[in-house]
Amino acid sequence: MELKSDYFLKPENFSGHERVLLFHNGEVLHRNNNFFWPAATVRDICTGTQQHSLIVGEYSLRPCVALGLSDASFALLGAEKASLRQLLFNNEIEVFAAAGKANQLLHWYDNHRYCGKCGATTVLHSSERALVCTSCTLNFYPRINPCVIVLVIKDDEILLARHVGKASAFFSCLAGFMEAGETPEETVIREVYEEVGIEVDNIRYVRSQSWPFPSQLMLGFFADYKSGDITVDGKEIAEAFWFRSGNLPVTPASSISVAGQLIELFLQRFELRERNRI
Repeated sequence: MELKSDYFLKPENFSGHERVLLFHNGEVLHRNNNFFWPAATVRDICTGTQQHSLIVGEYSLRPCVALGLSDASFALLGAEKASLRQLLFNNEIEVFAAAGKANQLLHWYDNHRYCGKCGATTVLHSSERALVCTSCTLNFYPRINPCVIVLVIKDDEILLARHVGKASAFFSCLAGFMEAGETPEETVIREVYEEVGIEVDNIRYVRSQSWPFPSQLMLGFFADYKSGDITVDGKEIAEAFWFRSGNLPVTPASSISVAGQLIELFLQRFELRERNRI
């Protein structure tokens, strides 16, 4: 029996109205920077392969689906590749939003072909976005990994850090994954102390961002310096300093990351406070 689902769709059943995002080995495929492929093109190369596309959502009033191609299908297509980070830094915001969600779903789908409990194969759930074990019937849903990202403020200065192993000269906010049993605020306190050896308080939530590398949800915070001297851990953080608004290093752009947005918000509030003093 053919599976009818709101979450999975075989290419041979495309209506022709879909906008299709294609991936191969974790990269997005395009032709002359056109990232959405015609449904007919994909249907022609994938019909009969038993592959399912994953329904991502609606973009520009049309359904969007994603499909990871086999080596053979990729060779037939003759496409170019781009990483998600290339889309992000090239300011392809609409494509990045769709491709980011698609990448998270494909990462989940590709990594749960077998049950983590008993080792049996999984199949598509008939009515949910899930994979089901054929033996023990355990369900596997797309995984989201919550992280905190925090801008630490000390009077008129902010703490920015450069990460170990990053070729980029970017300085950014501190960040880390939440651990089991933690609240986001507890994670902020722990991560800041582990990475730079200082204590913070007055932690307040600002905003969030989906970060598909591969499946993070970034929760952005401000926190005030409480005590201690900067002592980097040397494992994750290479160097960290206090910066004033007039001498900031190269930082992430606010158009592409919550880190840049936190920094920009601080600068806006600092400038407003300075104007009010005049």
